[in-house]
Amino acid sequence: MQNSDAARPGRPASVADKARASLATVAGMFLATGAQWALDARGPSSRVEFLEYLPFWATLHTVLGAALGAWLGARAIRLARPRMSFSVARLMAGCLTGGVLGFVAGVVLAVGSLFAAGVQAGGALPIAIFAFAAGASAIAAWLCGIALFKSKEPAKRGRLDWLPAGVAAAVAAWLVMPQFTAFPSDGGLEEREAWARSRIRQYGSLMRTVEGIPQIRDSVGHVTAIAPASGARQVTAADMDGMMMKLVLDVAGDKGSGTLRVECTIDGDTVFQWSPGFWTMDGKTIEILSVPNLLRRG
Repeated sequence: MQNSDAARPGRPASVADKARASLATVAGMFLATGAQWALDARGPSSRVEFLEYLPFWATLHTVLGAALGAWLGARAIRLARPRMSFSVARLMAGCLTGGVLGFVAGVVLAVGSLFAAGVQAGGALPIAIFAFAAGASAIAAWLCGIALFKSKEPAKRGRLDWLPAGVAAAVAAWLVMPQFTAFPSDGGLEEREAWARSRIRQYGSLMRTVEGIPQIRDSVGHVTAIAPASGARQVTAADMDGMMMKLVLDVAGDKGSGTLRVECTIDGDTVFQWSPGFWTMDGKTIEILSVPNLLRRG
């Protein structure tokens, strides 16, 4: 009986070899993607959330994480079975393509079935749809990896053997870099303000708006620093009118300091939307219903 591990160069690999290689690649793809999502959701970069109007960067990071995981999985099976020689690029392409097509098909099938059954959206339904689509994606990725698996003769060592590993290292560095440039929650007021001015769009406009609020001027006098507070959930998002900001701010002046909870949409020196803010100083909280530069509609 021929050992499945003996998929020698020049001879076609067995179905079991192809299945194992594709399974390892799919496992790496899903594990790396899950790790990247967890890092973005729970890592240091989550201290200030940036929600995109169109999720270009989030999609790009997911694709890069999946590709990196697929490469690591394929390399792992080659190291575990050194006699097995195959095209890593073809195997990766098959698994990634199958994963995308399977996920799309899973979403369409799940939503179509629920719609036909008259099931109303809500509750845990989106999670169930996602789980079904993820399962369909994994199966499709595994099958497409098997289909595109191709044995090949071992390549001779060349000057560019380091290139795939170099690209993988660059992708990994790109994905983890936001964790090292995240909001300095342990930093001082000036450090946190400087970070926000350089990282949050329209933050300078928000600072000028806060400085112009009469209740704050009366409380702290001349404003000297405005920075996102440590330990609070901070959210910014781009929308049609400008930047939506839902922030908790530490505001300091020459007469004291306090905390402002603000939710607004701002662009330049115009505030397009202002939800009632709450200013707290010395244990007393007052509601700020409007700001001088709020756009009056109608």
